[in-house]
Amino acid sequence: MVRRWVIAVVVSLFSFVLVAFALVRLTATDERVPITQPGPLVVIGVPGQSWENLSARSNPALWPLLDVAATGSSSVRATSTPTCTPDAWLSLGAGDGARVGCGPTPSPQVSGTGATWPRWADWRRDNDDLRSPPDLGLLASELAARRQCVAAVGPGAALAAADRSGRVARYWPSTSGADLAACAVTFVDLGTPTGAARPDADAALARVFDSVPGNATVAITGLSDGTADRPALRALTLVGPRVARGTIWSPSTHQEGFAQAADLTATALARFDLTPEGVAGQELAVIPSTAPVGTLVDRNRTLERSINESNHALTPFFVGLAVLYVGAAAVAYLAWRRTRRPPAWLRPGAVLLSALPVATYLVSLVPWWTGGPVLLWYALGTFAFAGAVTLVALLGPWRRWSAGPAVVVAGVTAAVLALDVISGSHLQLLALQGLQPLYGGRYYGMGNAGFGVFATAVLLLGGLLAARLLWWDDADDTDRRLAVATVVLVGFAAVLVDGWPSWGADFGGPPALVVGTALLACLVLGLRITWRRALLIAGAVVLIAAALAVLDWLRPASSRTHLGRFVQQVIDGEGLGVVGSKLSQNWELLTSSPLTVLVPVAMVAAIWAVVRPDSPVGRPLVPLWEQVPLLREIVGAVLACWTVAFLLNDSGVGVPATGAQLAVPLLLAIAASAPRPEEQDA
Repeated sequence: MVRRWVIAVVVSLFSFVLVAFALVRLTATDERVPITQPGPLVVIGVPGQSWENLSARSNPALWPLLDVAATGSSSVRATSTPTCTPDAWLSLGAGDGARVGCGPTPSPQVSGTGATWPRWADWRRDNDDLRSPPDLGLLASELAARRQCVAAVGPGAALAAADRSGRVARYWPSTSGADLAACAVTFVDLGTPTGAARPDADAALARVFDSVPGNATVAITGLSDGTADRPALRALTLVGPRVARGTIWSPSTHQEGFAQAADLTATALARFDLTPEGVAGQELAVIPSTAPVGTLVDRNRTLERSINESNHALTPFFVGLAVLYVGAAAVAYLAWRRTRRPPAWLRPGAVLLSALPVATYLVSLVPWWTGGPVLLWYALGTFAFAGAVTLVALLGPWRRWSAGPAVVVAGVTAAVLALDVISGSHLQLLALQGLQPLYGGRYYGMGNAGFGVFATAVLLLGGLLAARLLWWDDADDTDRRLAVATVVLVGFAAVLVDGWPSWGADFGGPPALVVGTALLACLVLGLRITWRRALLIAGAVVLIAAALAVLDWLRPASSRTHLGRFVQQVIDGEGLGVVGSKLSQNWELLTSSPLTVLVPVAMVAAIWAVVRPDSPVGRPLVPLWEQVPLLREIVGAVLACWTVAFLLNDSGVGVPATGAQLAVPLLLAIAASAPRPEEQDA
């Protein structure tokens, strides 16, 4: 009886900590001051500008502005990687990723005081073929409906200032003679025809400021990756009479000092209370700060460097991880086959491998990107955190139970990822298996890679705790009910964390978790999965997903996440197109590499091993199923969760790929414990 209460208390404390921490986060948000624009908005594009290449000495015109400015970094991702300058300008006018083609920046045909783009209709047709077609010329056309114009200085800026017909209301080829007060919004191009920043960009910036009206709000943006061969964050500075000094904040990223390029489009439209659905960004705000300029600049440089280095380390990381896992599996297989028993090092080695996924998030707590051989520092930091988790898993009293270390690793993994999304996804933002913001995917919440690890950890944690309750010889109906309650409680907490709009903001994850949790609860109760029960589970999935989306939709349009925006798209009759786009993206990712095709093949083989343990595929796993009660059922629930997430999410192939990094080593660690349940010291 004591053991029952110990497990119940542990699970309850786990859920209580999550809820308590969430309440703290909900009641302790930084002050965010909106940007109210008394005059025109002037957007100055300096292609490729980043905080790394800015200094007081080389930028005498820009640097003094930082004393009164709001600063941050921007993701400039459009449709190409890296993002070229023409695409970046065209995307600003559309409020979403658009393409005109990389190469020399085209020039418009000057017509009176304005200009036109002769090839505009061709560009519109070309963009209509994109997965998410942008609305070219949205900004200028929406403002024209309010009797406001958009002006352009320079050919690149004319791409952003054109309306839906390709006409630019006011156009000047250069800053000489330009009237920056003529329109509500003016784009200024300080780039060369090749898409790089002008060599005299800072001096040109000073000349622009000589013509800026005193009541104007000025945004200086790095705009694009310029001529760089790698994507990176770019500098963003806002200054004006009603712009607070501090750090830029955007509702579209939920990250301090981090915005999207499309947020500038949304900010320009918000002045006239316009929030078109086609705009990917949201109105910018500022978190006030009295910190010295050097401190704010260092903070921006740290954010840029950490995300840029994380992106650069992607390929070496995944290659190294694949070599490590395959090599460890091969060595373990050969050693086991030679001695007919698991080698002594297999259990701690497998636990260490299973701790690597959570360590790839925890390593973001230390500045591994600051200098020197960053890949070496990253690897050392990751193994240090994985080693710490491994020591906790192997040295506690739970080590005497074959699944004890697995419970500890799963619990630590679930808790770390849950607390991270509740507190703002700062670890996932930087993690190599995190959000990858440079590719314009997600900037907060639970990404697909993180969900694969999180969902696997949650189901293993709840299932193995339930199995422990059913382990003892005197287990009765009370134990079974407590076991089911444990599964449901852990699963419910995970669904809440993953699906809540302000935390995980995940649309495809909660249905998958509900399926896995409901299936596991039924199996713990000893119920067969009939068609009726399957339909009830499906109904619960639809109900929970719809409830989370509608709750988000009820918020103001400017505060909605993609959950609420999807509800609006369904209302507008665009829901099927969105679903089709996600399925198309998943299919393209699946067929993009021979390795990704192996993921569903491996999943089918694993499902067959669970459903038909007497088959040639499943027979080698029979001894493993016998070691821990419910282990086969737990693995089945995990596979069901992966399958649903794989089908519902764009880039869903990442869910089983990352989940397996946790599940496979933990199963191997359990198998290496050798004794059967009846031989265990209960």
